[in-house]
Order: sequence, then C-alpha cells, then structure tokens
Amino acid sequence: RAMKLLRDQAGISSFDALKPAFLEIYTASRSVLTTAPFAEASRIPLRRNASDATEASQFLPVRLFSLASSLDQLEQGYRATTAAKFDEALALFRRLLLSLIFVAVETNEDARELKRVVKVCREYVIGISIELERAAVAKDEATEENLTRLVELAAYFTHCGLRADHEKLTLRLAMNTAYKHKCFRAAGGLAQRLADLLPEQTVAGNRSAQQIRDKALTMVSTCDLKSRDSLPIDYDARNPLVVCAASHTPILGGEATVNCSYCQAPYKPEFEGELCRVCTIAQIGAQATGLRSLD
Repeated sequence: RAMKLLRDQAGISSFDALKPAFLEIYTASRSVLTTAPFAEASRIPLRRNASDATEASQFLPVRLFSLASSLDQLEQGYRATTAAKFDEALALFRRLLLSLIFVAVETNEDARELKRVVKVCREYVIGISIELERAAVAKDEATEENLTRLVELAAYFTHCGLRADHEKLTLRLAMNTAYKHKCFRAAGGLAQRLADLLPEQTVAGNRSAQQIRDKALTMVSTCDLKSRDSLPIDYDARNPLVVCAASHTPILGGEATVNCSYCQAPYKPEFEGELCRVCTIAQIGAQATGLRSLD
C-alpha cells in the first residue's frame, strides 16, 4: 500500500534506493521483549500517540525521519560542500532527498520548509554532479572539445540554486576558468554576476571580500575590451537558463522541459519516461498528484 501511495503521489517507479529506509522504518517501529528463558520474544509496536488514541486503527508508529533531523543533515551537506568533499556531499544530499519522502509535518509552515529542503537537495545534487563531471574532463587531454566542455560546465554550475557563499565560489571558479581559456565574453558576464553579489556597501571593512569584488570588476573591464570567446561554448550569461539534470546542457527560457515527478529536476524532452538522475527513484515526466506531507 505504501508503494502504491508513493507511485500515485510522487511518481515513484523504482524502489531499490528506498529499500534501506523501508527497513529502517520497520525496525525502528518495533521493540522486542524477552519474558523468560527459551520463550519466544514478543514484538511490541512503538506508537507516537499511545496516550491519545483509543482504538487500534488510530495508533500511529513512531517517526524515524523528522524535519529537525533533516535540517541537521542539510548542514552536514553544506559543510562537505564548503570543504570541497564533493563525493561525500553528493551522497549526503541524495540520501537526504530520499529520506524526505518519509517526513511528516503538522503545520503548513513546516510543509513549506520541507519543500524548500527538497529543492535545496535537488539543486546541490545537480550542481555537484556538474562539478564532478568538470573535474573528470579537466583530467582528460586538452583538446578543443574538452576545453570547451570544461568552460561550459564551470559556467553551468553557477546556475544551480546554491547558498550565497557557495554561489560566490562557483562564480569565482567559472570566471577564472573562462578567462584562462580566453572566453572573455563569458568571463565578463560571470565576473559581473559575482560583483553584483558583493555590493560595495556590504564589503566595506571586509578586506577579503573587497579584494574579490575588485578583481571581478577589473575582469569585467578587461573582458569588455576583448569581448569574444576563443572557444565555441554553448553559454551566454545574458540568457536565463536551467541545466538539464541528465545531459548537463542548458535549457533556455521558453524551451520545452519535463520534470521529475518527485524532486522536479528539469530535463530536456528526450529524457521523458526515464528514471530521474537526481533522486534515482521517480520517473521523468510522470503524472502524480503531489506528495502529501501534512500529518
């Protein structure tokens, strides 16, 4: 029954990644009591509303996953990202994304917060996946094709919805990568975005932030004079875009897109019907009623 509800509400089509969570919930909802030597142990269900319920049908099992514990795990993912431990961060955000399916909340405010955490996990999984691909490409032979992809991936990473401090790090990496490979139009646009995140009044007295802002503005001026890209990159900082979670290529505003039925990760239409690369459990483009998290 639980699997049917998840299919209907969230379009879940693969339960392999959820099996550990199902087993954890099953184990945590029961206690074992031994009454006498050689006697069979009794299994006692653990209830979270034992004092309120009067009939067996009203009893609710204990909660293994909660919004509070989810927020703690989110902070762990942030710390791993700041430390550039991207493999660890990817595993943390993806595990959290899977566990959020089982979180029940009691207020509309908590329901909105739960949706926010799902969105954060989605954006970090996409962004870190892009960065891991960029790091792999950086190790390959420095052909024009690989260098073009290197600059593109660094730029696409900046379009994931990351926390402000992480967004600044991605912009610094992307503008330096673009500038190094003489993609001056892209570098100038990325540098301007970084400078916009560091307005003069907010960096006053912060020497490090001021230096970053000054470097970005200098790069904007330099790139304005050159204003060309030496590589045929598929990127224009002036166009709003989202990144396809499968191909790691841009989907520009107005272009057709399909989304994962659970985490809402964006995809190009050719990936419709496949398994989501982000949450790994839901079908891309599946029709679903929407996950109900209010208890």
